[in-house]
Formats: sequence, structure tokens, C-alpha cells
Amino acid sequence: MSECTKVLENNLPYNLHIFVNSVEFIAKVISGLKLSSEVVKVVCSTSGDAKAENEKKLGRNYPIGQPSDHVKKINFYTSTCFEGCDIFDERGVTFIVSDGRKAHTLLDISTLFTQICGRIRNSKYKTEIIHVYSTTKYSNQVNLSEFIAATHKTLSEAENYAKEINGLSEMARIKTLSKIPYINEQYVRIEDNRLVVDRNLANMDIVNFKISRHIYRTYVNLTDELQRNGYRITQYSYSRVIEKITTEPNARVTFQELFDEYHRLKTTQPFFSLDNHEELCARIAAKYPLVQQAYEKLGVSRVQALKYHVSNIKRELVKNLSVGDEYKIVKMINTTLPKQTAISKNRIKAELQRIYDTLEIKRTAKASDLSK
Repeated sequence: MSECTKVLENNLPYNLHIFVNSVEFIAKVISGLKLSSEVVKVVCSTSGDAKAENEKKLGRNYPIGQPSDHVKKINFYTSTCFEGCDIFDERGVTFIVSDGRKAHTLLDISTLFTQICGRIRNSKYKTEIIHVYSTTKYSNQVNLSEFIAATHKTLSEAENYAKEINGLSEMARIKTLSKIPYINEQYVRIEDNRLVVDRNLANMDIVNFKISRHIYRTYVNLTDELQRNGYRITQYSYSRVIEKITTEPNARVTFQELFDEYHRLKTTQPFFSLDNHEELCARIAAKYPLVQQAYEKLGVSRVQALKYHVSNIKRELVKNLSVGDEYKIVKMINTTLPKQTAISKNRIKAELQRIYDTLEIKRTAKASDLSK
């Protein structure tokens, strides 16, 4: 949405053509930015009940247009324009929006995505496409190859079942099918008293799974798919750290990576982003609360001065507590020395001395201090 504001406020010399298969999303952008009808064109379905429903979402001040209508500064198109329509705008910039939370906005890179890229016929920017997207949040329990194998197995079983039923004599087959209230087999239907297996349904299931649960599952998958289809990626605006902690729960992420990413998300504005930066910060804080505590209570410069060292950061946090020194000493000991483990006197004295120095307590550490 910030890109729309930038184009309008700075009177930039290009027009936005935003392809997103969601009238609800379009209405949200228009409402959120309070865009006037003079600067917005919306092209969406006008067939059957869809027309009344879309007009209700958009409001009467934003009539549904046609692809051939005069170009405005901000132009929205739903799937009704993804194929077969020509748009002419020498200053048109193409945005494709895919929201991982709305399956109907996810596009197959090799088909619809490529179709959209050619819709603006004469633009000086036609070789540049801006893809705005968020990843899907499905579980990783089944990967693409496993789903394909399972689908092919189901399809094979359906074909064997249909072959057995269709192999009956015509009278037996008609009687058998008449006693079945409905076919409870995937990809199978009754047609002219025979069972027909629809392989296209199986292929559609695989394509849909690939789009929603594989390609858009991670940013890496999506960029790989774009590159495989001949697109050159020139800008990444996603959070590699967020993806890592989301898709690889056991992956090693350093405190510095987490803290720097938290700081970046806190201090930058999303570029027409579907991911809310505050939500991403909350996800980091929920899994790594020390990051949020250090950021809010110590600040960036202090954490950097401590060289992102976790033990030093924890000690610094305790040092800043509004409590007595004795409590702080105990707290620091609990976070520094292992419990129920034999520790040498030299190590105990060294750690205690470090604690005393941190708290600016003029005392020489002795191992016997722990018994006090």
C-alpha cells in the first residue's frame, strides 16, 4: 500500500497495474488509503451474482471498469483479466500480489503468472515485474513428492475399481450402479451406466498442492520456481531469518542474526508488503524472548558494544534491575554457573569476580562467597 501512496504523493511518472485475485484485498487497499475514484480503476468479474457481490465490496463510488477503459494512476485487475486481455499504457508498471493466506490469489508460475506478465503490451517497464507475496502457513507433514506419489496411488486404485465394475455384464453393471447412492471414490463418476475416471482432477489436485503447499510454502521455493521459469530475481524483501526459524525449527540461528533482524523489522516500513513487520517481530520474541528484552531495555548500541554475547547481555539486563545487589548477584550466578555440576574453585572465583566487576562492587571474589 505504501507504493500506491508514493506514486500519488510524489506524482511519480508511472502508473501501477496491480493484478490480485481478491476484490476484498482491493477494497481494503482503497479504504485503507482513502483513494478517490479519480485515481483508481478496478476491473473484476461482472458475471452473474459476482457483479452484485463485487459492487457491494467496492462501494458505489468505485464502479467496475473494463480493461480498455482509460488508464488511471492505480489500476486493479482480478483473474478476469489474467488471460486474453490487452492493456496499453506506456508508463505502466506490473505488480502481481499473492497472499499466502488466500489460496485463490496464488498463481502457477509457469501459466497464469507468465500470462499476466504480458498483459501490458506497450509499457517501457514491461521487462520488470514486481511480485508482492507472503508465504503459506501449511504444515510440513507431507512434501510435494509424497503427495504426488499418494495421488498416483489413489488414481491407480480408482482405475482398477472402475475396470472391475465396467467389466461386469451390462445388466449386472446397471443393477450394481443403481444400488450405489453415490460414488465414494476419488476421481470417479458415473456416466452412461459406466464408471469414468477423471485423470484431470488428479492433475488439478497435484497442481493446487504444488502451488499452495510447495511453491508458496517458502520464499526459497518461490524464487527457485521463478528462476526455473526464466525470471531473474533482482530484489529480495523477505526475512530469511523468519523463514529459517519457521521452516527449520531446529536450525541454528545466532543471537546476532535474530537481534539484527528484529531491529530491521522494527525500523523499516514494509514495501507494499503482505507481511506485517510487528507480527514478524512478535514471532521472534515468542521464540527468543531475550531478543525483545535486549532490544527494549538495552538498545541497539549497547547490545552491539557487548558484541551480542548472550551471557554479557543477560548480566547487563540483571544489572539494570531496580533491586538490591545481593539479588542481582544470585540472579547472575543462576544464569552463569551450571546447576548440579561439579565446578572448580578457580572457575567459581573467576565468574564471581566478573559479576562483582559488572555490578561495580569493590570486592575480591572467593569461592566461599557462594555459601554466604
